[in-house]
Amino acid sequence: MKPARIIRCLVIPLLALLTSCSGQTGSETTSVSTAQGAPSSGTDHPPDTAGGIVYFSADNGLTWKNKSAGLPAATSIGLGGIAVSENRLALLSKDSGLYFFNDREGKWINVPTDRQLIKSNPGALLFHKGRIYAGTQFGGVFYSGNEGKSWTKLNTGLDNLTIRKLAEIDHQLYAATNSGLYSYNSLRGQWEQEYGHSTLQVNGIAVLDGSIYIATSQGAFSSPAGKKDWKKIFSNGALHNISTDGKTLYAMVYNELFSSSDKGNNWQNIQKGLPAELYTFNVIKSGHALLAGQWDGVYRMDEQSGYWKPSGAGLPGRLAIANMVSYKGVIVVSGSERKLRAKR
Repeated sequence: MKPARIIRCLVIPLLALLTSCSGQTGSETTSVSTAQGAPSSGTDHPPDTAGGIVYFSADNGLTWKNKSAGLPAATSIGLGGIAVSENRLALLSKDSGLYFFNDREGKWINVPTDRQLIKSNPGALLFHKGRIYAGTQFGGVFYSGNEGKSWTKLNTGLDNLTIRKLAEIDHQLYAATNSGLYSYNSLRGQWEQEYGHSTLQVNGIAVLDGSIYIATSQGAFSSPAGKKDWKKIFSNGALHNISTDGKTLYAMVYNELFSSSDKGNNWQNIQKGLPAELYTFNVIKSGHALLAGQWDGVYRMDEQSGYWKPSGAGLPGRLAIANMVSYKGVIVVSGSERKLRAKR
């Protein structure tokens, strides 16, 4: 394994906003009143201007189209705030709540969202077994069984209410928190800790060949799903995220990007071409293209040189790509926060 230099913590405004620690204790499952309309702020994004926050690519990241129509001109989307199912695409705005993308109209449709959810600073979003789940910074986990019209808290068993990621693994719901990784036991109606302790911040979850991989403030760990046999597989610093393309693992340290082709036994630095000292939000594969979401846009791995190269035709300059998902063969990315710029 190639040694890495000591990781230095980066003080970055967005990270501070999204990763504020919380020592709150989980509460019993409680119902939240039916949603009250969350007002939009400002004018909606026109569909074809450069000031958008959501963009689609149908050619594996070579070109991008603004798909922000229906969203407020000023909005912010947390890490993990875009969710996909087989036929649904949704996002959770920190300002104005839940939106579904209407494929036929090519625009986002708002679902008036309960203010308690919005005030909890929502981030993670997930479709799971016919429900929508939202993870928040201050209020734990919420779920909706009626397309977001009303929400219920689901926090029994959680030791900390800062939820960083939500995931479905083998049909089971998982939550990455500031005090470890939890799975939800539907028979007992409570969360159970899979791994962690009060100071283990879990920032990302990935699954490869029947094993779970987690990115934490103390490195990366893995265990066969359901076994709770956790082993440390990455020791070169805190990880912001971890992902896989089905063959390779990608570990996103706070100022470097690493990959492993042998399930975490050995790692190599693949930072070349990416901005120095800045971290990668996401890495996904689309067709034969490997894409990385960075602070100043999308990068594409050049297979011949092994270097990352900017791949932002159609994207506005310096848009921090906080989310990157695949939906019906299209790559969907979102910035973290952006205000509409006037057309020139």
